[in-house]
Amino acid sequence: MELLSLFTALCYGASSILARKGMKDSNPMTGVVLGSLVQTILLAVLVIADPPDAFNWTAVGLFVASGILASTLGRLFNFMSIDRFGVALAASIIGSSPLFSTLLAAVFLGEKIDAATLLGTVLVVAGIAVARSGGKAVKGLRSSALLLPVASAIFYGASSVTRKAALNILPESAFGALIGAIASLTIYSTYLLASRRTDELRVNWGGGKFWLVNGVVVTLAWLSMFTALTNGKVSVVSALGGTSPLFSVILSAIFLRGSEELNIRIGVGSLAIVAGAFVITLF
Repeated sequence: MELLSLFTALCYGASSILARKGMKDSNPMTGVVLGSLVQTILLAVLVIADPPDAFNWTAVGLFVASGILASTLGRLFNFMSIDRFGVALAASIIGSSPLFSTLLAAVFLGEKIDAATLLGTVLVVAGIAVARSGGKAVKGLRSSALLLPVASAIFYGASSVTRKAALNILPESAFGALIGAIASLTIYSTYLLASRRTDELRVNWGGGKFWLVNGVVVTLAWLSMFTALTNGKVSVVSALGGTSPLFSVILSAIFLRGSEELNIRIGVGSLAIVAGAFVITLF
């Protein structure tokens, strides 16, 4: 379960890099639509090959909710944050999602909050503050501008709790991921068609190839996370999955050298967030 959670973090870290590259010739809306489409196709193939043994409408409703929270809202605000602040800073703040997962799991699933959780929370909040102070992208901006990545973290955190509730009823990882992807794709398609804003989609090979690969990577992340949540606690899975900022910073230094803002404060802030996630998990 721990390895699956860390693999999820690695995939999300890679997803941030792919999103940054994709937005050079495209935009966040195109990314979420193409990503949801790729996820739906890949997951549908898996479910057709190995259909679920049972069915439950309550679980389906929860899977739909988790898809809306993560793939629709969380991902859109995530991509908008990356576009606005860059990978390192956006990922550092969005990496606080385990905090919200843990708190919501305590309220709705009855998971306990202990001293380690409170200490981890302090580290996460401190990490966000340090990373924020180190980003030139936020100099001169109001603190309200950071609501984008914070909102993404909240949506991602809430989605983990909703997924766990659904998997407690129907432990079918691929099926649950497929329902969430279909829900997201349906919402975006309906919105663009109803508002006649399909011209906002900027589909081209320059950015499209990165969005397509991003869809594959996020599909792998979803499958590993759903599987981990089936067998583990929300607080543990989310905390380990929340180490994605560390992978984002490392991958940014390798693949976005010269085009991405990286400095000591962002690095320290990322490490503090990761440390908070580990404290919540291990103690």
